Amino acid sequence: MNKLILYTVLLPALLVMLSGCADKSYSFDFTEINTPGSSSLRAICAIDANTLWVSGSQGQVYLSENGGSDWKAVPVPGCAETEFRSLHAWNEKRALVFDVSSQGRAFLTEDAGQSWEQVYTSPQKGAFFNSLKFANEKQGVAISDPVDEQVFILRTIDGGESWKRLENTPLSQEGEINFAASNTCIEYLPSGDIFIVTGGSLARMLSSRDHGENWNFVETPVISGPSAGLFSVNFFHRKRGLAVGGDYNEPEREGVRAIYTKDGGKTWLQARNMPAAYRSCVISLGEKLSFALGKTGCDYSVNGGKDWIFIDSLNYYAGDAVEDGNLLFLAGSDGKVARVAVTRK
Repeated sequence: MNKLILYTVLLPALLVMLSGCADKSYSFDFTEINTPGSSSLRAICAIDANTLWVSGSQGQVYLSENGGSDWKAVPVPGCAETEFRSLHAWNEKRALVFDVSSQGRAFLTEDAGQSWEQVYTSPQKGAFFNSLKFANEKQGVAISDPVDEQVFILRTIDGGESWKRLENTPLSQEGEINFAASNTCIEYLPSGDIFIVTGGSLARMLSSRDHGENWNFVETPVISGPSAGLFSVNFFHRKRGLAVGGDYNEPEREGVRAIYTKDGGKTWLQARNMPAAYRSCVISLGEKLSFALGKTGCDYSVNGGKDWIFIDSLNYYAGDAVEDGNLLFLAGSDGKVARVAVTRK
């Protein structure tokens, strides 16, 4: 099925430069395209410039093998009433999704979505999976909202074919949750470092240094509330990372909505210049450029999240970067996907 290219947005205003950083300004060329359906897309995985997986509402999963020019709908049978907000793909054949139903299910395909195998069902009522992240080909974690005030994390060591709940997770606070806005509330590094952001009653950083054997909460200054907190975390180096959030229902709400670390997550500092509003996702292109996006716009940083520069009010929920490609892919409401070519000036 052909994918309709709607428009390309050139943003000359992006040649804004940070004081003292004139050699690090960037321009962003947005090309917006549509998937065949109208799902609210909350997860996207860009294998490379050609192979893209997206998932979201209406139980839908889509695959493109030519950079978004054509899409194939590969829904999981019997799941039209659920949403897939957690997604990971290894290549054009193999992908994994978790749903947000009360059953807490995971499905794996190894034939480009022609068939799906159910690989997990939660034995506990109340599981609601928000995000999924792999450190390498075999080791991955998935996070649910807390169940009975206990942090609920699954881990796999066989590439998603089987999952086991971690038993040594800490207690959460009443009203503390994880947000399923963009499939990026987890970061899992090959070193074994795991970072999970929370929101609701508290906006905290939950971390492990040993693939989930031991855990520790770190307080952050980010705003909190029923629809507020930290939504997304990303590390572009083992020591350097950043996280964003805010208030989904009040995007312009004042307060801290971006933090960064220079010591591997031991301490978190609030940004000096915040993103313009609430942001649901943060991604990085190497160690030079970070990109934050949400339903009211997007921003970029060239200094590890210390300062953010507003780009535009374009509306997207989730994003992924093509490594070494200077290319981003974004996903949002009504089946909307954008290709973003990044150029350093």
